[in-house]
Amino acid sequence: MLNEILIHQVDRIIGCKAGQIPHYTYHADATIQYLARRLPRGRPGRHAVQPMRSASSKPRNTVALFAGVSRKSERVIVPLNDSALNLNASRPALYCVHSISGTVRTDLIDLAHQLEPVRFYGIQAPPKLIQDVEFGETVESVADYYADALMNFQPRGLLILGGYCAGAVIALEMANNLRARGRDVGFFFAIDGAPENTGGAISHWRPRYWLELARNLPGWFAHSDLMRNASLKAWVHSVAKNLAGIARGAMGLNQGEKLGGGYTMDALMDLTPYPPAHRAFINRLFSALFRYFPKTYERDVVVYEAAITSLLYSPQYGRAWRMVAPQSEIVRITGTHIAMMHAPYVDELANHMRMRIERVSSRISERGLHPVESSPGNEPFSQ
Repeated sequence: MLNEILIHQVDRIIGCKAGQIPHYTYHADATIQYLARRLPRGRPGRHAVQPMRSASSKPRNTVALFAGVSRKSERVIVPLNDSALNLNASRPALYCVHSISGTVRTDLIDLAHQLEPVRFYGIQAPPKLIQDVEFGETVESVADYYADALMNFQPRGLLILGGYCAGAVIALEMANNLRARGRDVGFFFAIDGAPENTGGAISHWRPRYWLELARNLPGWFAHSDLMRNASLKAWVHSVAKNLAGIARGAMGLNQGEKLGGGYTMDALMDLTPYPPAHRAFINRLFSALFRYFPKTYERDVVVYEAAITSLLYSPQYGRAWRMVAPQSEIVRITGTHIAMMHAPYVDELANHMRMRIERVSSRISERGLHPVESSPGNEPFSQ
């Protein structure tokens, strides 16, 4: 979290908009490279990173000092809006699990701001554990680790829990884990993500599947990320990705499945900005999603599904959730998987979530939502 604060403050000075800060600055080495590009070169001035001294070390600049801290961070729960910084607030606290990248800021920050005064916390993959070759091997182990962190962070009270993308699957396992410990999840939400192995998807060979893709075309031309931010490079990448997807489908392979076995995100997402250890974590977690068999969830689930899908692929998240949680409510949000999390589409998502949170607020008041109780080292910005 400290790296995000550092970047935010530097960019306030040098005039970079928050939305322009790359998501990969979550990692310390990438943060150093990013700040090195952003900070003016030449004679030190008021914008330059000045060396700092301590009684027990040689001179180090601020970014280098930060890097040593971030790589050792074990922080799981991080505040993403101003309300979340107030640990004694009586307002409800919401916890949202990270996407496949393991990071939370770029994906969730706009939604968090829109949901003020709800205390919005992101659940991230700790930078220190990302280096561990075993972390992310199974959904169950990741969910158990996060559930422990959440129990420590909020020992009592009703929980509002969910996730975005792959985080929706981890959050589902967390919800079952927490309920087994006697905790009450008052509102569970899934944002454009669903578990595999549910048996609810329509086969790609059925005419109904292709009819749905045809119905998606008008919205795709109006709202797709490619059409809104068109470039030759983006078009070439999109065409290559879709052709590869068609080829995999013809061979009976799922999205991201490799010929010969296994899964990789490289064919679906540009992983080059991430350091090698982080790329390995993303691929481990992606593979774990396909090995995970979800248990039935007997409580209500609100599923926020992007109304605009890829040109030649429909993820069918709503159908998957109805197999796992029969009481699921499917809410379609204008925009794509990425666009729905940012302006102008995020308003629609935030408004519906706010309405549902208000419904459980009375339950929170009746049962008494305890403030987030911090033990030493459990403050939001501690490392």
